[in-house]
Amino acid sequence: MKNIKLSMCAALMAVSFFACKKANDSLVPENSSGQLNSSSSAAVNAAGVTVLGAPVAEAKIYKLLKGYDKSDKFEASGVYYQNGYFYVVSDNLYEIAKLKKSLPENSSENSLLGSGSGDSQFEGITYAPKSTSAFFVVQETVKNGSQYQPRIREYNSSMEYQSSLWADYYFSEANSNKGFEGIAWISRDGVEYMLGLIEAPGKIVVLKKTSSQWQKVTEIAIPSSAAFGDYSDLTVYGNKIAITSQEDSKLWIGTLSNTDWTISGGKTYEFPRGNSSGVVGAGNNVLYGNIEGVSFISDTQVVVVSDKAKSDQPSYQKFKDQSIHIFNLPL
Repeated sequence: MKNIKLSMCAALMAVSFFACKKANDSLVPENSSGQLNSSSSAAVNAAGVTVLGAPVAEAKIYKLLKGYDKSDKFEASGVYYQNGYFYVVSDNLYEIAKLKKSLPENSSENSLLGSGSGDSQFEGITYAPKSTSAFFVVQETVKNGSQYQPRIREYNSSMEYQSSLWADYYFSEANSNKGFEGIAWISRDGVEYMLGLIEAPGKIVVLKKTSSQWQKVTEIAIPSSAAFGDYSDLTVYGNKIAITSQEDSKLWIGTLSNTDWTISGGKTYEFPRGNSSGVVGAGNNVLYGNIEGVSFISDTQVVVVSDKAKSDQPSYQKFKDQSIHIFNLPL
């Protein structure tokens, strides 16, 4: 009888443990300032590059939305953090995911906004905190007559489509898949500008909004300290500018001048590696090989999203694909 009682107690304790663990798996604790917490720490690799610690939180996007499963594709290509939510665009969808900061799974607090069918070619999203708040989403390139141009779509704060304007930048059919990979809105002296990141050869186009288009103003050279194999997104936070590389699995942060169109300084961060089972810190495999979008949450925290892994990529990179990830930046 004593052994039976002990077995029953052990079973109850196990059930309680796993129930608590399951509940806590979808929770992300916040500190008093509303910032997500993490006990992980960064390190410096043999090349002198700072390696980020394990993510504060991460999740497959389909797991966050009610009614979806692993057969549903979310080829995430851009993200923007605003007022406690992440807005995520995917290049295979016209719908835009609105995900609560704490990343609750299978939750009605997460939703898909907007409408449309087919592949969207959405590659980046940004927000304009002006008198009439608006989101902007860029389509990498769209055929316009004999040329291919990025097209920037405007949405209201409820993510209802309003209008679109062409970007004054042109691609041939041959390089039309190397167009704008990300956008960032800024305002200077009451003038609206859009920064457009070109995937190859790697430069930033400065555009000014007019009544008929986003007109090219100049181009910004990306500093040599961010000489990546490719460029997948950019974001601006105050005078900080961040750029990600999918191919190199890295994040670079520099300083954008507020008086001219130049970038100075810069520090590179590598996303953490792991083993062939996708466990961060347990090996040296590149797990985050599909980073396509980035946005600041705060000075010391960023959110990134990952595209769908290609068939020729290592199988272990599928553990982190079509996902959202939150990382702390070392102080």
